[in-house]
Amino acid sequence: MASRSRPLWYPAIAITASPWIRQEVEKVEQQAGCDIDVTDSLPDSRRNARRRPMIIIGADLIGRVRKPLYCGGIVVVATLAPDGRRAIDHATRINAPHIVALPHGRQWLAEKLLQIMDSR
Repeated sequence: MASRSRPLWYPAIAITASPWIRQEVEKVEQQAGCDIDVTDSLPDSRRNARRRPMIIIGADLIGRVRKPLYCGGIVVVATLAPDGRRAIDHATRINAPHIVALPHGRQWLAEKLLQIMDSR
């Protein structure tokens, strides 16, 4: 019987309940040519997090995150309308060095994901 080993890397993951952020994430996925898992469950997002190149957390759920998020690459906060200091405070608290405003930041997000994937 062959043993089943875990993959070295899982796809990036987006955590959001917002249909608009989900739609933007789908466009990033198409633009980058990479799979992105999508969930609205924080516990699901932490599973295998260290084996993911990127975690994208929607501004709609960021207030629910109590502990910092860590992954094998970077954590990014995705928002449709940045709300200034509040978004920065939340991003700092959860270990997200970047806040991206969609749809304008879609290209940046796709490029960042490709850079991380290329470095693997």
